[in-house]
Amino acid sequence: MKTRMKTMLMSLLICSACCAQHVKLRPSFPGGYKALQEFIEKEKKYPDEALKKREAGTVYVVFTVDTLGNVVHPKVATSVSPSLDREALRIVRKMPKWIPAKEGNKNINMDFTLIIRFSAPPLPLDPEEHVIRMKCNNLPEELEAPADTNKIYDVVDTYPSFQGDLMTYLYNETRYPAIAEGTSAEGHAIVRFVVERDGSISHVKLIRSLASSYAIPIIDSMTAEYRQKAEAHNKALQPMDDEVVRVIKAMPKWNPGKYHGEFVRVWNVAPIPVSFKVHLK
Repeated sequence: MKTRMKTMLMSLLICSACCAQHVKLRPSFPGGYKALQEFIEKEKKYPDEALKKREAGTVYVVFTVDTLGNVVHPKVATSVSPSLDREALRIVRKMPKWIPAKEGNKNINMDFTLIIRFSAPPLPLDPEEHVIRMKCNNLPEELEAPADTNKIYDVVDTYPSFQGDLMTYLYNETRYPAIAEGTSAEGHAIVRFVVERDGSISHVKLIRSLASSYAIPIIDSMTAEYRQKAEAHNKALQPMDDEVVRVIKAMPKWNPGKYHGEFVRVWNVAPIPVSFKVHLK
């Protein structure tokens, strides 16, 4: 009996050790997500060119955090304008070293997608308008367009926010599709969705899908074995896209966005840095 118990205990320890070796932790900014957002806001400088043209929007920057925590190979994945793209890249290149990703006890290189939002500041009042506002306190509210509760906004006063750590939620809730077991299929997707007035999620759409971004081209010169592997790899990508959409739709309610003091519907374009990785048995 004692021998059997020792054998079972040893098996559990070996199993735990094997599983631990393949646990993957994503790269993180020193101090966490809040510190990252504070760094971006502190460093952000609205370019004069973008200000003159009243350009605004969200720039997506993809980069790699290497095994030493260095941010390398930053590039714009989704562009707004040349001047805002340059500013987003400047901010990323100025970042301090990150805490590198890990697989087990080993540091690994891993890609990360960062969103940087730009909202053009309000235009300064001309002297004549300033005098009018000084004389009539109610006029500013009358001049401002009221919030439209049916409209889906891109730019608002207060953006929607996830209640908790979004990256942790995505990491814990995403499931590797069974059809992908035994393939090398993995990658990232970018999702666009609407945060409704009550914080619920709707209009979930893939802006960048795994099926379109990570498919292996099938060419005549492939060997039969490699073709079979490539076809299995490509077949696994669509279920991964479906899984990303499922996870987004299943999210708990967000803190809704506000415009002129009213809860409104807001498009939220969020990078979904989900890494689908086969866990070795």
